[in-house]
This record gives sequence, C-alpha cells and structure tokens, in this order.
Amino acid sequence: MKRQLANILLAAAAALCCAASARAQEPCKLERAVAPDYGGVMLGMKVSDLAQMFPGADELQKGARVPAGASKPFVVSLGGLELGVRREQFGDVNELLLTFIGGTLHRIDVRYRQPVPWRQVMEFSAEASRRLAVPPDAWGEPASDAEKLSRVLDCRGFSVVVRIDRGGPSTLSIVDTGAAAKQDAGAVPPTKPAPKPTRPRKGRGKGKTG
Repeated sequence: MKRQLANILLAAAAALCCAASARAQEPCKLERAVAPDYGGVMLGMKVSDLAQMFPGADELQKGARVPAGASKPFVVSLGGLELGVRREQFGDVNELLLTFIGGTLHRIDVRYRQPVPWRQVMEFSAEASRRLAVPPDAWGEPASDAEKLSRVLDCRGFSVVVRIDRGGPSTLSIVDTGAAAKQDAGAVPPTKPAPKPTRPRKGRGKGKTG
C-alpha cells in the first residue's frame, strides 16, 4: 500500500513538473509593434525624438544631425547627468546605452546601479516581466558561463535579455531582431580572397636538349 501511494505521489509530481515545463516553454506572441518601452524610450524612435527627451545629452544633439540613411551603427551613452531630467523613470539606472541604425533606435541597454534588489537571474527576469509587462512564462532557460548569468525572452521581432555580469553590472536589453535581420540581409557579402599566384613548375622554361 505504501509503495502504491509512493508511486502515485511520484506520478503526480512528474505531472506537475511537465505542466510547469510546458508553461515555461509557451512562446512569446507579442509583435514588434507592441515592443515594450523603458521610461518612454522605445525601439524605432528617431535620434531627434530622444534629443528632445534628454536635452542635456550632447551626443544625441550631434546624432540628430547625422544623415538618416547612414548605415553605420551610432551608439549614445547617457549617464546620471543626462538621465536626471527623468529621475522617476531612471533613478536606479547607472547608464543607458542607445544603439541607432539608420537614425532609428535598434537596441536599448539599461545598466543598473549597485546594489540591485535581485540576486539571481530568475529574480531579474521576473522583475523585467513586471517592469515591461512581457509574458513571465515565455523566458528561455537561464544560461551561465564564467563571465555572466543571462536569460532571453524571444518575441516576434524583438527580444528582451537580462544579464548579470559576475562581479559587474546587471543589464536589461531590448533588441529589435527584425531590424538586425534586415541589416544582415542588406549587408554587402564579403569579397572572396584573391587567388594565390601559381608557382611555375620545375623544369618549365628550359630549352630542349639535343
């Protein structure tokens, strides 16, 4: 009887684990058009729009004058002084990195001040879900290596990444994966290396012996 009860409990536990796993693997169905913003900063914004949001950021003011068709990525770093105009949204942020492609915001990297309220990447991803209103059960499995702990939420046209550097900052990133794909597709393919000159065969060029 005890053995049967133990088997029933094990089966129930296995069913719960499978159900939890199925929930965790539920894909994110959010489209790029509804990608989350961070403090009003969202993918697809123009440099000029952000220059108005952060009037003290000289890099944004200069970037607003860059031709819209420029294909080279343009990265702007905003620190405490620039972010101070929006202290309510960025009071816990140490640095905001903005990457533009063709004058359009392609990537947002938010680096937090230390200490942060989370200790594990699972806590960080849960906090990101609350902060950004993205599905909490659609995150991928946590990954780790000698340098960092990370977790990725892939949606349709954008991704959210949380990363904890070992002994370093915690970073939340929102990336326009659709723009990245178009950028790669439009990139000039690498040129093939020039063929190496062939060496003359031994004996070639010698006259005939009579």
